[in-house]
Amino acid sequence: MKTVNIKIGILVATAILFFTSGEIDSVVVKNTSFRVGELVGYDVYYNWGFIWIHAGSANFSVEEVNYKQRPAYRFYVSGRSLSTFDHFYHVRDTFMSIADQASLLPYYYKRVTREDSYWAQDEYLFTTTTSKRTSLVADCKRRKGVRTVDTISYNGHVTDLITLFYRIRNLDFDRMQINEKHPFAIVFDNDKNPYNLYFRYLGKGEAELRNGKKYRCIMLRPLLIKGKVFKDQEGMTIFLSDDRNRIPIMVESKIRVGSIKAMLTTATNTLYPLNPLPKK
Repeated sequence: MKTVNIKIGILVATAILFFTSGEIDSVVVKNTSFRVGELVGYDVYYNWGFIWIHAGSANFSVEEVNYKQRPAYRFYVSGRSLSTFDHFYHVRDTFMSIADQASLLPYYYKRVTREDSYWAQDEYLFTTTTSKRTSLVADCKRRKGVRTVDTISYNGHVTDLITLFYRIRNLDFDRMQINEKHPFAIVFDNDKNPYNLYFRYLGKGEAELRNGKKYRCIMLRPLLIKGKVFKDQEGMTIFLSDDRNRIPIMVESKIRVGSIKAMLTTATNTLYPLNPLPKK
């Protein structure tokens, strides 16, 4: 199993944190796709031909909070390996972002990553202006007491992975052309410089889950952070529901042997009904 280099920690923590979309450079994004109380869950599998190994799970939730006297969303994500897989790769990861309700701009981001012997805790405090300039205070801790605190200023709009995920669910994919690229910038880990990445729009198709349900989907291929997340920078395909929810249905990432797949298992309190395609 170890010879196929399955990074379950990276998978659970980031395989579902893959999302990018259309006019990412817009500062203000109005939410029309999710609501407070939404809960979305995924199972993560290693797949090679007819072999399926259930390796982990991840859950997303949306809550309402006040942040500095302003109404905000709190996005919470947890990822973990199953107890039966812990002896291969032990993962207990949590992510939390707070974003303004009116603009979906980030205020605060925190991640705590525990993956085998690796441990990290990162906290970001964002200040974004309508002139598309982002200031960031990054407080990053690592095992053995290593800690860095930096105040950084960027030209342009920069966000975190979790807030980005919810921002893109509100964008219009119908205006995109096949293979059209759309840029975005994120901060990740304890790196001082943002990553200027993009996603490629692949068009529309279908995704089938292990339970046999099929969904009409929007297909995306993001440029990934090489060396940080996956070896192949364009080795992932994302399937978003082709409806007003824009919920991720499935994520597939190729590895040297087989693939890693994250599949939707639950979606409750969605803003709109999430319906599979009728059976033929």
